[in-house]
Amino acid sequence: VLTHPDFPLPAMGLVHVASQITAERSLLEHESLSIEVWVEGERPARRGVEIDLMTAVSVNKQVIWQSTTTCLSMAGTGHGQRSVSPEPPSPDPTRSSVWSLPTGLGRAYGTIAGDRNPIHLWPITAKLFGFKRHIIHGMWLLGRAIAELDEDVPEGRVRVDVAFKRPVFLPGRAHFTSGPHDGGVAFRLDNEALSKNHLFGRVEAL
Repeated sequence: VLTHPDFPLPAMGLVHVASQITAERSLLEHESLSIEVWVEGERPARRGVEIDLMTAVSVNKQVIWQSTTTCLSMAGTGHGQRSVSPEPPSPDPTRSSVWSLPTGLGRAYGTIAGDRNPIHLWPITAKLFGFKRHIIHGMWLLGRAIAELDEDVPEGRVRVDVAFKRPVFLPGRAHFTSGPHDGGVAFRLDNEALSKNHLFGRVEAL
């Protein structure tokens, strides 16, 4: 979709800023899946343009998994206005771990996921898009966060919301915490040395 001639923005340099995922149930490895992907919601942001990449996964014509992936492109003209962002939740942590991310992680994950965006590969290619070094994929961070939650993720119909606030540069370290919050489980990833938040999110049963 992102490399199709009709897509209005360059695929290279897109930055993943948020996701919402709703799963009706677990996907089973033997199932045949029908996947539909489209783009909605092009709108100006502070420093560029945001778009929503929509995905629906069906089994036997029944949608069982859907997501909205919000990406930012600095190739578009932004409105220049600072918006008020929600504060990351700070639940009493029941899980805590420190992640150590090697320099080649983006290349390894990109090979598996098919996402070889230059911002994830090498310092020199990331600098072409305004980053001081290469950064790890947002979907790798989200997948690792959900894996860290382990059995805290409820069975059945669930929703995951995540906001990506600051990139995790490679190589790097980050501190993951999670705990109960507003009837679900909140999680966050922080740079403790700089007292900055990388991402925060929430998982809840529906």
